[in-house]
This record gives sequence, C-alpha cells and structure tokens, in this order.
Amino acid sequence: MSGIPYTAEEALLRMALVAILIVIAALLLRLRRVGIEKEYLYALLKGGAQIFALAIFLTYLFSSPIWYLLIWILLLAMIIVGGRTSARRASGLPRAESVTTPSILAGAVTVITILVLSGAMPLTPQFIIPLSGMVFGNSMTICSLTVERFLREVRLGRERIEAALCLGIPSAMAMEEFGKEAVKAAIIPTLDRLKTLGLIFIPGAMTGLIMAGTDPIVAAEYQMIVYFMITGGGVITSLTAVYLMRKRVFTEAEQLAEWL
Repeated sequence: MSGIPYTAEEALLRMALVAILIVIAALLLRLRRVGIEKEYLYALLKGGAQIFALAIFLTYLFSSPIWYLLIWILLLAMIIVGGRTSARRASGLPRAESVTTPSILAGAVTVITILVLSGAMPLTPQFIIPLSGMVFGNSMTICSLTVERFLREVRLGRERIEAALCLGIPSAMAMEEFGKEAVKAAIIPTLDRLKTLGLIFIPGAMTGLIMAGTDPIVAAEYQMIVYFMITGGGVITSLTAVYLMRKRVFTEAEQLAEWL
C-alpha cells in the first residue's frame, strides 16, 4: 500500500489527537509569559483554514475540464499575495510592491520555465500547483529577507554612503557592499539547510514521495531538482530585489531618498 494508510475521516481523528501538541505549546507560552500565544493560535487557525480551502479548491480543480484556466487564477493569486506579503518587510519604502512583486516574478518565472523545458515539471495540475507553490513561496521568503536586510544596512551605513558620494564615488559603488550583505543574509539559511541535507533532516518533497511509495533513489533525485529550483530562483530573486532597491534609495540627483 502506498500513501497514508488511512481514510480522510481517520486522518481527521488523528489530526485532532496530534493537536494536543498545540495545546501544550500554547500553555507553555502562556506560563512563560512569552506573549505570543494568541498570535501562535491565530496563525495555526488561519493557516489551517487556508490549507483546507486550498484542498477543497484542488479537489474541484483536478477533475475540472478547465483546470488550465483555474491554475492561472491560482498563480495570479500567488503573485499578488507574495508581493504584498514581502512588501510589508520593506518598512518605509514607498510603493514597495513595485520592488517585491517583480523580484519574486523574476526568480519564479525563470525557475518554472526551466522546469517545463527540462520536463522536470509535467504539465498536469498535480505537478504544476505544488511546484509553483514551492517556487513562489521560496522567492517570497528570499525577497522579504533581502529587502529587510538591505534597508537596515543602508540606514545603519547612511553616513558612510553620504561620505562616499561626497568623494565622487558613483551611487552603485557606494551601495555595493550593502547589496552583497543583503543577498548573503537572504541566501545563507538555504545554504545551511543544503549542508545538512539528509543528515539532520529529510526534506519535505523526498519525505512525501517516500511516503507515497516512490523508490528512495528517485525521491532523492527529485528532491535535488527541488533544491536546484529553490536555490537558483532564490539567488535571482535576491539579486533582482537589490538591483531595484538601489534605484529606489537614491533620488535623480544621486542623493539618498528622504524616506530613509
């Protein structure tokens, strides 16, 4: 037998039993007065509602004769939500979506195009939706980390940047080190996961494939495809975000913008 060896009704019961972990965690947060127990429970409830809504949508989509149109709607929603969510990290940046959304698109579209052309992503909803979700989700996270770190570095190094500009150094060169730091800060968590791949944890795609009865070697090969797309798309997203941010932090007169 492949896959999870119980029905949807049995899975619901098991989910309710495992939810004891949530109660324990919330009580510990409350007892230690950490102050995030309400946010913790809210995030779990919201995430749970969203994932079940997605499951209902996918159940309909997989059997729909117009699934290709529904996928475009879902991908558009991913783009909009991803850009807006990431823009919240760009504190003070006017029209932040004009930076975050193109950056996420740059990484995600490049990855999806290569996946399709290579045949690694068959053009069926069962593959398009999960892989696209991974790509857009990772690009959103990388973009958030990049813009947040970049703005922080610029604000902390404002005096250094202005001194460099006074010496006649072009704005692109004055900002170069800050951009590098932002990219490194965004990519390092992914690199750390790669270094411990298969030692500390078995990643999600490989776990799911093995649980579904796939040969472990094939599962490992597909997991590496997933990490190729995550790391490649992440780098493209991060570099694009830095490039667009550099243009936004300076005025036409090559001065730091007042909103900083």
